[in-house]
Amino acid sequence: MSLDRSSLALYASRIVISLAGFLGTIYFARELGASGLGVYFTFETVVIVLAVFVRIGVDNAVIKRLSGADGARQRGIYLGGALLLVVPPFLVLSAGVLLFAPQLNGLVELAVAPLVVLTLALSTGRELLIAVLRGERRIATSALLELLGELVRVVASVALVVSGYGVVGLVYGYVIGQVAAVAIGTPLLRTRPRRPSRETFRSLFDFSKYTAGMQVSFLAYSWMDTLLLAVLVSKSAVGVYEAAWRGSAVTMLAGQAIGASLAPAVSDWMSSGDVENVEHAVAEAMTYALVLVVPAVVGAALLGEAAMGVLYQFETGGLVLTILVTGKLLQATKDIVQSTLLGTENQRVAFWVNVVTLVANFALNLVLIHYFQLVGAAVATVLTAGTAALAQLWYLRRVIRVRFDWRAIGWQVAAALVMGVVVYGLSRQFPPTTVPRLIATVGVGAAVYGTVVLGHDGMRERFLGVLPGERGANA
Repeated sequence: MSLDRSSLALYASRIVISLAGFLGTIYFARELGASGLGVYFTFETVVIVLAVFVRIGVDNAVIKRLSGADGARQRGIYLGGALLLVVPPFLVLSAGVLLFAPQLNGLVELAVAPLVVLTLALSTGRELLIAVLRGERRIATSALLELLGELVRVVASVALVVSGYGVVGLVYGYVIGQVAAVAIGTPLLRTRPRRPSRETFRSLFDFSKYTAGMQVSFLAYSWMDTLLLAVLVSKSAVGVYEAAWRGSAVTMLAGQAIGASLAPAVSDWMSSGDVENVEHAVAEAMTYALVLVVPAVVGAALLGEAAMGVLYQFETGGLVLTILVTGKLLQATKDIVQSTLLGTENQRVAFWVNVVTLVANFALNLVLIHYFQLVGAAVATVLTAGTAALAQLWYLRRVIRVRFDWRAIGWQVAAALVMGVVVYGLSRQFPPTTVPRLIATVGVGAAVYGTVVLGHDGMRERFLGVLPGERGANA
């Protein structure tokens, strides 16, 4: 029940985050065009890529060690060690950013090097704050912090663009969002840093050296394609691709929320020898991680071109959106499997799978972007995610029994097909050529899918069980 409620809190928060980001992206695309949007996304990509190498997996180690710590004092020691571990890579990378400022400014097409250093410090602090909150098993609070930071970013960015700052306003808005998250999150912590011992650093490093590979692989699935498009194609291509990517990412909300809640819970269960509970939780997580992805594949195939044209006023991107959404079937599965591997202390496996697939993703992107540009980037990412998901699932089966609820998943597929028939008929009768028509078509499709899905007894009981009220309290 705790896992359900934690997942629901994070899920609800990320729905609002995605909605705010989605609406903001539509507005910015209309105001600045694909090229302007591409400049901002390139800046954001540079910051996120560098931030991964600053943290080197320490934030995941914080979640793991704090969730299993004996009391506030030990949690404080781990936090103190984590803060000291991120300082050297931050200083090295910041020096590199300033040393190669002309090249970086040329890549982004803005003079952003000092802002990159500032944002790097802020984003590292933000991620560590969220990691501590999750390590304290305060998933809902971490979700609220993410939400507030994103809302501040979007509001500040809109205000600056309206004031005439253009794409520079988006960059400043991003920085303001990071400042807000750090300022709000710091007083929320129950854990205060303490002086670490040598054993503390060893414990954190033993875990983070493998989760660092996991985070670097995150770059392969989320940012490497964007960075290579910026270098090899154009900022306009980056704008279209990122708009499609962020539309597809909405379907991952359930899987990400469940995965974030699953890792510390699995760690706790494994510590107490409750393997049966782990197996049951993983089986359910596999089912509900796909609850948004399955209908989205059908919806993207039918409405992808209309969505990219009507919402963003782009002339292309529908096929890219469909490919990326389809790939989320594999990515959602990978998120659940990887979270379970981390919770069962099998981070070494996650590390090596991610290292291999990272190299493969880079090679595939180089080749496929050269020949197929946007579509090539999407296909490379999907192939990489599929390979990693299958490899990690194969190993997890050696650790625990992995079961799929094929009846529930089949019900989702059937519901999505019913929805597809309705959406196809409706779009033929009333082509979604305007925003109201598109929203109405999507709304009808969502209502049909939701109604059919809730016809499944198990899923209906599960969804009702996590809602506030008497049923949720008794579930």
